Amino acid sequence: MTASASPATATKNRIGATIIEARDVGKVFSVNQNSLTVFDGLSYSVRAGSFLSIVGPSGCGKSTLLKLIAGLETPTSGEIFFEGRKVAGPARGMIYVFQQYSKSIFPWRTVIENIDFGLQSHRKMPRKHARDLCMEYIRLVGLDGYENYFPYQLSGGMQQRVVIARALICEPKVLLMDEPFSAVDALTRAILQELILKIWDAIPVTILFVTHDVEEAVFLSSHIFSLTKAPARIHQDLDVDLAWPRDPIRTRAEPVFTQTRQKLFASIFLQEKGGLAGKPAAGAEP
Repeated sequence: MTASASPATATKNRIGATIIEARDVGKVFSVNQNSLTVFDGLSYSVRAGSFLSIVGPSGCGKSTLLKLIAGLETPTSGEIFFEGRKVAGPARGMIYVFQQYSKSIFPWRTVIENIDFGLQSHRKMPRKHARDLCMEYIRLVGLDGYENYFPYQLSGGMQQRVVIARALICEPKVLLMDEPFSAVDALTRAILQELILKIWDAIPVTILFVTHDVEEAVFLSSHIFSLTKAPARIHQDLDVDLAWPRDPIRTRAEPVFTQTRQKLFASIFLQEKGGLAGKPAAGAEP
């Protein structure tokens, strides 16, 4: 299965060749002296420049899949490749943004110092050049004027912007985001959704985005993988046929948005109720 944009969208020209590929990946955890199989023979590919969201029922392995891609977890079987090289640990060129931003931001550093930490850990450069570059990313995430604030002086949404800027300044080819907006209120979440799309439009980066929110996935994505219950496989592999740029109000009013959201929600809801138990519903896409 290949993540790509629909020809009807303006993203068509930015989608490139395969950047991530999984071949027959299996992942088994030991839980209370029992084995829990999360994946068994999972194969897929992701194309450069796409915005791929991963959805599915609770406990299906969405975050585990992201960690396997990032090299933070090791497959029990099978292989994952990034730009043709086997992933055998955290790969240079991929940055992981965790759900709990408050635990990944440094409270004793200002906004610009937090972002500079990401830069200096990636590449060394003269201080003035580093500061100028940090300010560029501060402006990119809409925090200009807050560069000398400490995290405790910022809202949750603003702290998450700091984390995103710190990740982007490393110039990753792939940005892995694990439910990054789940801890903020609905209005802030909508603002951050719009922000991440503007960033994706401005910077040549592939985004893999885990979310429980089907509506969020449809609004943000060029492509969506919907997983089954564990042992998970890709139950739905969808192009999101919505025009770009996306508008927080108008896009959600489009019939295609509603149809895609309902299709995904129905599949996940039935699985949560135990109706599918890891098997496709009658008439569902493979």
